[in-house]
Amino acid sequence: MSERKAVLSNKTLTAIRLIAVILLNLGIVFSAVYILFHLLDYYNPHGFISHNMRWLPIAIPVLFVLSVLLYDLLLIVGAFRKHYFHKSRMLFIILCDVILFCALSLTMYLKTCTTSLAEHNAIEEYRLPTPVPTESPTYLPAPGFDDGTTPTIETQDPELSSDAPVSTPAPVIPLDSKFPEKYSDTPSVQTYDKSNVVETLSDGTQKALIYSYSGKNAAVDIYHYKKGKLEYQLADIYVRDINCFTTNFSLSFRRNVKTQVYASQINAIVSVNGDNFNSGKIEDGIIIRNGAQLYPKDGSRQTRFSRDLCVLYSDGTMQVYDCVTDRIDYDEIIGRYPRQAFYFGPKLLNDDGTAKTKFNSNLGKINPRTALGYYEPGHYALVVVLGTREMIDYGGRNRGNGKSPGMTLIELSALCEQLEFTMAYNLDGGGSSSMVWNKTVFGHNDRTHSDILAVVDH
Repeated sequence: MSERKAVLSNKTLTAIRLIAVILLNLGIVFSAVYILFHLLDYYNPHGFISHNMRWLPIAIPVLFVLSVLLYDLLLIVGAFRKHYFHKSRMLFIILCDVILFCALSLTMYLKTCTTSLAEHNAIEEYRLPTPVPTESPTYLPAPGFDDGTTPTIETQDPELSSDAPVSTPAPVIPLDSKFPEKYSDTPSVQTYDKSNVVETLSDGTQKALIYSYSGKNAAVDIYHYKKGKLEYQLADIYVRDINCFTTNFSLSFRRNVKTQVYASQINAIVSVNGDNFNSGKIEDGIIIRNGAQLYPKDGSRQTRFSRDLCVLYSDGTMQVYDCVTDRIDYDEIIGRYPRQAFYFGPKLLNDDGTAKTKFNSNLGKINPRTALGYYEPGHYALVVVLGTREMIDYGGRNRGNGKSPGMTLIELSALCEQLEFTMAYNLDGGGSSSMVWNKTVFGHNDRTHSDILAVVDH
């Protein structure tokens, strides 16, 4: 009786076995790495996997599936070679594969649903207490400012109460209104069709007013700009009360959400992502939100600054400090009662309002961008540049087909000069870059982050 011809040679089978073993072991090693970093992120949340190894959760099931398929192939070939291939064996193998694929599909589906549900229900699950309007914001005391009163803190995260920094009331500093025509005792909202309200600027840029709000203490006009493939939006902001130019934030990395969720919690008129201060990458500098110093903790003094610093003071003035050329004095800053202090950067304009060409940052390549602009006390701007981050290679060349490429820091700086800002500051960009207004989201917006900068009216 003649033997059945071998389906695969011994060398081929040996190679398949070797590849299957390697894939299986890689899957086990990657799983161990994944679990290890999840544990590390839990106790010291830096989001290493989410920021640097996004491919890992995908690579693990792929490796296991490939290894299982190769082992299936070996079983089937072995059955043919040894003449004991049975229909029941084939059905058993198929059943195991179906169970494996169903389990992986269900896991991925549940993970997607959980992420989506967490984002949509974050308003209820992570709702922050609505701040009670006060006559003046609260601030950390500089040395010698403690007046013996009971300290209070304006904070928007209920988990922070025990660890929150101590602060004392700031003096009432009126923000004189230079633009009375911008405000209205009866709040009004108007949305425009950008295709019908277009102005063509001298450089060919199309500018369209798409939204406006006029209220008692805040007014906002939002413009959409398009030049070739490039698109960006600008929120032109006027406030009578510096409390209207506010932030919303989370100190816990695990409770980060997207811009629209933070905005909904405080009924923001317009909002953009902030500096993502709880990313785990802050080692010095000052972080202040709504008058409370979040970093350094416990109101400690700070003497080290490796990034440019942006401070919005209670009198409505904004100052951007160059960490290399400017003298940054902690006591002097605190003594002026800062309302917000951002620590990302870099500074985008020289002190005379001209565009900078050299920056204290290594994030200069083309990217989606978010920037804060300043005209004068009470008049500010928020800018978000649309970009296709996934289409950008490491050479900084845009490979998107017909999509807005984003901007380099040099281009963003030139834009800020063109918009006639007197000062400008770069905030977190890339996947965080987003602007939210009237339930509309503009920007890349694929990443959760720690904070927003927003406009409210009260």
